[in-house]
Amino acid sequence: MFAHIWRMRARKKKTKDYETFARQVTMPALQKIDGCQQVCFVKVFEARKPEYLWLVFWRDHKALESARTNPLWREQIRKFEAGKFYKTIPLELVCECLGTFGGKAEQTPKKSVKR
Repeated sequence: MFAHIWRMRARKKKTKDYETFARQVTMPALQKIDGCQQVCFVKVFEARKPEYLWLVFWRDHKALESARTNPLWREQIRKFEAGKFYKTIPLELVCECLGTFGGKAEQTPKKSVKR
């Protein structure tokens, strides 16, 4: 499993619009893309300025890369950019999941211990 983590600092005057956009446009679009397994849209609680995180979990790296070319992905990105919600360029990270509580992440087999 791979996690696509995305951090965005929003314009103060656009926070309500962005939260609505995220729930009504981005989340439904991601849900329709093959390989997307879970989405968490998070507002940073103690941030002085509006800041949001997206944690999007993909079946594997190939699914994430395929999603980037999906018309649903491209359309929601186009709408996001047109909304001018962000104050600074968002930070993007692609991470390999090494373990989870509720889901199944690929695990590397343990080497046998010699005694």
